Amino acid sequence: MVVLGAGVAGLEVVLGLRALAGTRVAVTLVSPDARFSLRALEVARPFSRGHASAMDLAAFAAEQGAEFVRKAVTTVDPERRVAVCDDGDEIAYDALVVALGAVSRPAFSHVVSFGTGDPLALNAILADVEQGYTTSVAFVVPKGTSWPLPLYELALMTAEEIYAMGIDHARLHLITPESAPLEVFGLEASRAVRELLDAAGIALHTSVSAQVPATGTIDTGFGDPLRVDRIIALPVHDGPHLPGLPADAHGFIHVDEHARVRGLRDVYAAGDATDQPIKQGGLAAQQADQIAAQIARDAGADAPAPDPHPVLHGRLLTGHRDRFLQRELGEQRSEATPQPLWWPPAKVHATYLAPYLEEHQLTTLPSHEEHPAVEIRVPVRHEQRGGPGVPGEDPHDPAT
Repeated sequence: MVVLGAGVAGLEVVLGLRALAGTRVAVTLVSPDARFSLRALEVARPFSRGHASAMDLAAFAAEQGAEFVRKAVTTVDPERRVAVCDDGDEIAYDALVVALGAVSRPAFSHVVSFGTGDPLALNAILADVEQGYTTSVAFVVPKGTSWPLPLYELALMTAEEIYAMGIDHARLHLITPESAPLEVFGLEASRAVRELLDAAGIALHTSVSAQVPATGTIDTGFGDPLRVDRIIALPVHDGPHLPGLPADAHGFIHVDEHARVRGLRDVYAAGDATDQPIKQGGLAAQQADQIAAQIARDAGADAPAPDPHPVLHGRLLTGHRDRFLQRELGEQRSEATPQPLWWPPAKVHATYLAPYLEEHQLTTLPSHEEHPAVEIRVPVRHEQRGGPGVPGEDPHDPAT
């Protein structure tokens, strides 16, 4: 088996296959990167809230009895069953797993694009707020973003940081095309997140397809443009556009509900490279588990089939007491609680990778017991804007 990509999905496949198939399958891991670190923890770095250490991929592969090839694959030839590298070398496969991830790019000019530029750019914004150079910050979810949770974390942890500084003049805004905050998790979780935003004094603007025509200017489509000192936005994503594989117009690979690449035999894809609607590490790991189980069974192992119903897990970092959000996709009911809903309570829920990273001390994310709950009351100017049907704030509500 050849695995292209060494992100969450790729590493989960390798670990899952070793756990289920033992030595029945020879594994080759291919990546242009020499190291892996959990990108989901980048959001915690500016606040010293958590940390992900880099893992040497060659050492990881050797530990798992796999071969590591540090190269970039540019083409797949399904008829010849080879992956072609950028230097012309070919890697033959019996089964192929494509886990290359998506390609991130800034959604707007004139903004700090979180995840595509300087990971410490937010530190500079926080310093400007502390020194009085910045009095308003907007956090913008671009239209088409399927996983907005990191931006909610940035906004909530920024609010707590401002509170800790004793600053009472800053205004924070969160602008999203969603009709409700983190609506992908369902009603219960969305209601809990709205309460967190209200308590933190973050002005929520829903149902907004934001445009940023100039520095510090956000066109919400409702009334006058919103003007702020700084803007932080999530990036947008494109697929890997890998020749030889069926893909949509944006380069995302077509897969079925079992993570098989449509129309191809013994070719699978997992994670953000696929056309699954939600790009999220935990869902990528669940796809990877399905792939590992299927390949293990094909190799003669007695591997149980994973639960076919994907479950969305999200650990929302708030800076004071995290929230664990959970929803089975396709179901309306959701959960939101300060208590862990899975173990270990990792940032990315993954059957094999999460325990591996914790055991090897490659991730540090203190539990909520180490960050006792505090009441956040940031004395900022609180505004609520949104499209039709979005309720305004109640000045008599204690949360406001």
